[in-house]
Amino acid sequence: MKKENLKKKVYDDIMRAIIEGEYAADEIISEGMLIEKYGVSKSPVREALVELCSENVLKSIPRCGYMVVRLTRSDIDDILSYRTAFEAGMLWQIINDISQEQLAELEEINRLCTGEAAVRDFWAHWEYNKQFHLKLMSFANNEFAYRSLEQALKTLTRAYAQFYWDQWGKISFPSDTKYHKDVIEAIRARDAEKAAHFLTADMQDFGRK
Repeated sequence: MKKENLKKKVYDDIMRAIIEGEYAADEIISEGMLIEKYGVSKSPVREALVELCSENVLKSIPRCGYMVVRLTRSDIDDILSYRTAFEAGMLWQIINDISQEQLAELEEINRLCTGEAAVRDFWAHWEYNKQFHLKLMSFANNEFAYRSLEQALKTLTRAYAQFYWDQWGKISFPSDTKYHKDVIEAIRARDAEKAAHFLTADMQDFGRK
């Protein structure tokens, strides 16, 4: 396997382990344990760890290893505040240019948000919810905006996993995306104020159970 693919495999697996609670917040993981776990050389492991540190997923602790960064309730509120201003603002800019074909794409993703797979599995539900917001952002044809939202959602995924992992079974997942239909209908009516209102309501509602 190529070096870059090895690094991605290690990166993805560490991220998965953090999200699924295998590595808890504040836990220390070491280069050596990861090299042994994946059976690879030091280079791809170190590169994955460096990237995770640059994204504030891990923090390097000299002579100890790498600590899983703990996210706070305040971090979640900060991300939601950012998303509210950012996504709603972008929607105001692009609402009159969104086509019927693009609205159909949103409707299909919204269907998946309430489908059988989403009802059975929180992570499937959350992935479809992320897809809805990323698809809407993609209509702006702004790569920087898309990547910024993608990064915010990645951090929010970790935060929700840390705070709500033991509550997933008690949440009625499809209800968390109940505003998607309202967003779509407001866009179809070219009502930017209403579309932004429902988009904000959707962001604030998710995970607050």
